[in-house]
Amino acid sequence: MDNDLQLARTVSEAALATEGVYSLGSGRYVEAATYGPGEKVMGVVVGPDEVTVHIVVRYPLPEPILALAERVRERVAPKAEGRAAVVVVEDLEVAQDENL
Repeated sequence: MDNDLQLARTVSEAALATEGVYSLGSGRYVEAATYGPGEKVMGVVVGPDEVTVHIVVRYPLPEPILALAERVRERVAPKAEGRAAVVVVEDLEVAQDENL
């Protein structure tokens, strides 16, 4: 379980370091998180065969959503310890800009 939490933290950091990612998502119908004793890492679900990261993207986008999701997946995959890396785009966060 502690290894899952560490993996979730590492994946979270990699996803958030990607330009265009505003934050991690919390899940739509169920909470997207990895749980441990007294702690949870929101936005990353570590399973036995895959790691799923839920992201909220910043608008305006630096690139098309599919390209951004693929870039996040490419950053996360090497850290996923042999598990498949899955990216879920949950939402868009619109910048507070009067020119939009």
